Amino acid sequence: MHVERVETVERLSEIELDWDELYKADPAANIYLSASFILSIVKRTTVNFRILVAWTDEKRCVGALPLHIKTRWSKTAQRLCNDLDMLGHVFDADYTGILCDPDHEAAVCAAFARDVSAMSFARLILSYFSGPTSRLESFCAGFDPETFNTAHSERRINDGETNNLVCPYIELPDEFSAYLDKLSSNSRQKLRRLLRKLDADPELRITRSTPTTYGRDARILGELWYRRHAARKGEKRASKMAARTSEVLVAGLASGRMFLPVLWRGGAPVAAQANYIDPVKRHALFHVGGRDEAIRDLAVGLLLQAHSIRWSIAHGLRRYDFTIGDEPYKYSLGGFDREIAYVEVSTKTGVNRGGRLDEGSRTDVASRIRRYAAKGRDDDARTAARQALEVWPDFPAARDVETLIATPKKA
Repeated sequence: MHVERVETVERLSEIELDWDELYKADPAANIYLSASFILSIVKRTTVNFRILVAWTDEKRCVGALPLHIKTRWSKTAQRLCNDLDMLGHVFDADYTGILCDPDHEAAVCAAFARDVSAMSFARLILSYFSGPTSRLESFCAGFDPETFNTAHSERRINDGETNNLVCPYIELPDEFSAYLDKLSSNSRQKLRRLLRKLDADPELRITRSTPTTYGRDARILGELWYRRHAARKGEKRASKMAARTSEVLVAGLASGRMFLPVLWRGGAPVAAQANYIDPVKRHALFHVGGRDEAIRDLAVGLLLQAHSIRWSIAHGLRRYDFTIGDEPYKYSLGGFDREIAYVEVSTKTGVNRGGRLDEGSRTDVASRIRRYAAKGRDDDARTAARQALEVWPDFPAARDVETLIATPKKA
């Protein structure tokens, strides 16, 4: 077993076909671990990434672990530290995980744990880890308990009412009528009434995004999402999140991985929903939705969910995944629970293992030295500079830190 560290787009593109074969072989794979999704992240963002790829002696790809290298200032330690997060999480992936050939799972997880253990980091964040429990346990068991702490965390929203580590799903039958027959009589009748209204009311129509409407439809969904969440999240934060959501949606639509229906009423959009479509596993994965909450006489969000399920069945998909969150409506639509995990592996010292910065954080460290100097955080800038010089002896931002500190600050 050989573990390669992939840190360039060029190398990732070279092994894309090997990654695709691994994806097909892993029954627990999800679209957020596909080569196309991971490539879309590293091509569209400037994040520092490190993807571990496991190869057999016969040069067969049997494992992949996409990571993101982050840099932060530790107030407790008064120094820079590095975190390793799951790369998919950077681009709003609902799930992350380790891609594995099931015949090599234990060996791959052990090899990845050995390699990660040797890296310079303070925390490894396994955010929204999806996959067999055995896979997560095998990986976490590879971290020496004398050096690292491992802790599972909850992820709850809506004042604790919604558990984001519970992910309901539906196994889809061949016919929509068969799906309806599995629901309670109340849910079945409600969906039939909604769909009949959609088919009969000339004021209602559903459009599907096409290349000419990608931007428009992404903005519609982002705006509907913003209106619903601005009051709770704050306008500034919600505006940034809505813009980011629209960006992710355009990328998903342009890649052909996303189905985005928009519900219109009287010429105005009243609901929209984005679902990732996995043609390999034949899964639909609900990603984000938005609706006009001023509409009280029609369950527009539920209508789009029913439409998406009907569309998925008509297109031969085998699973409809509601993804994160155990909201009640998902069970009224026939959802069964599946659990994922959120785990942090951290050094007992609270700082980077070995005390040195990760070599993949060079750009972030330079940015932080300049930022601290510009904001008058002189001691922090000097500390960051000393840390940088330990790793990169000729580091311009660190070498010139006193000049940066002496530069007049903007009013």
